[in-house]
Amino acid sequence: RARIVEAINAHDDKVQKNPELLKFKCSINNDEYEEVMAYNDIVNHIYKDSESEIVWKYKEIVSHEGPLRHDHPNYKGSKYNVNVRWENDEITSEPLKVIAADDPVTLAQYALDNDLLETDGWRRFRGIAKNQKKMQRMVNQAKLRSYRHSPKYMFGFEVPRNYVHALELDNRNGNTRWQDCTVLELEQLHEYETFEDKGKGASIPPGFKRIRTHLVYAVKHDGRHKARMVADGHLTDVPLDSVYSGVVSLRGLRIVLFLAELNNLNTYATDIGNAYLEADTKEKVCIIAGKEFGPLEGHLLIIRKALYGLRTSGLRWHDKFSDCLRDLGFTPSKAEPDIWMRRNKDYDIYEYVAVYVDDLAIAMKNCDQFISTLKDKYNFKLKGTGTITYHLGMDFFRDKDQTLCMAPRKYIEKICGSFERMFGHPPKQNVTSPIEKNDHPELDTSELLDEEWIQKYQSLIGALQWVVSIGRFDIQTSVMTLSSFRSAPRRGHLNRVKRIFSYLAKMKHAVI
Repeated sequence: RARIVEAINAHDDKVQKNPELLKFKCSINNDEYEEVMAYNDIVNHIYKDSESEIVWKYKEIVSHEGPLRHDHPNYKGSKYNVNVRWENDEITSEPLKVIAADDPVTLAQYALDNDLLETDGWRRFRGIAKNQKKMQRMVNQAKLRSYRHSPKYMFGFEVPRNYVHALELDNRNGNTRWQDCTVLELEQLHEYETFEDKGKGASIPPGFKRIRTHLVYAVKHDGRHKARMVADGHLTDVPLDSVYSGVVSLRGLRIVLFLAELNNLNTYATDIGNAYLEADTKEKVCIIAGKEFGPLEGHLLIIRKALYGLRTSGLRWHDKFSDCLRDLGFTPSKAEPDIWMRRNKDYDIYEYVAVYVDDLAIAMKNCDQFISTLKDKYNFKLKGTGTITYHLGMDFFRDKDQTLCMAPRKYIEKICGSFERMFGHPPKQNVTSPIEKNDHPELDTSELLDEEWIQKYQSLIGALQWVVSIGRFDIQTSVMTLSSFRSAPRRGHLNRVKRIFSYLAKMKHAVI
């Protein structure tokens, strides 16, 4: 949390032209340390968690255990475990090396507070803790970040942890879907000249740091398998400057669409392919290619593009696209910095571009001209361009009176398909309410779910949370209630979640 201490004023005209000049002095976490933050950054921090999905954040590290031998029952691949308190007040034991990969700063502070910096296994944090002033700055930055657990299931599909696991799943499933998406990702990296090949056995250039990369796998709403090459950016030094890059809120998107209807603007949607790779990185990093690189295995590769996972890649892409929009006469909204506005003098109205990383919602009189400029002048590769019909999981269409309507119909159909793959049958369309009248899930005493079904339960809850976010507020209370049992759900809670899916399957045509 940050408390705003005072505003740092700039010339009014300059502020109007560029809201980023409006800055505030903030006290971070009630400490004496003060950070100067821009208006847009403060708004980002306020709203950055409002759209979060199947994730938890941890609050603090409460204790540790170790050193542990390989034969110890609590050994999890690391000599030490740390006990982590999550935001739901659950405490779990996690391997030190896993938390160290995500958040070495908090661990360094914990080691410093508990006199562990000279202990085997904790010495790695001495470098961070050595400079007290820099350490305090890094700790304050760490407190503003989110640390998350990801689910292992997406839309009913088991998601690989790495390339070897992807091969195992393909072999088990009798297909090559994960291998095919891996090959496609590497071909695209080559097309964008992401890496500079220095050959096998080459030495690391002066000033460069060797890191690692890994493949992150995911499943899209329509069942497509996707692979993304991600750099292990946590192995690089923590930047002292903010590298946060925001996205438009769903509330902001709905306001843009409302303004478009009010002013008779056309609304388009488009997706910029491989957006991060359009930007160059300023970080000096390299890798040794792994098995997934095929013939390049063992080669030293210099990373030239803003590869996903590098600490500054999000900001590099955000800056690049922001420069393009400024070049076209747009300025960011003060309240929603990823809604860009431009006055159309011919019609005396504003036109808008709502940016969600690489997904654009466009509200203009002449959308085709804007799209052509992005392709011809800036050489962006656009996908799914046209009148807005599906965006961020929402369907858009007009009724018989030509009123713009929004409904997550396709998304509901897809999660019902995932439901069928998970349970072997589609949701039963035999209910007319998401939860029974006078039901009390907190009194449920049925058997607790095992680890596998807990993860499936969490995946189902995550899908329902997104349904609420994109317009189905009629299930909000039910989903909120059942979300509180995510850490230890029972069989009865799972049956209640199945009932919500049955309700959505029957009432999937509700619209705003």
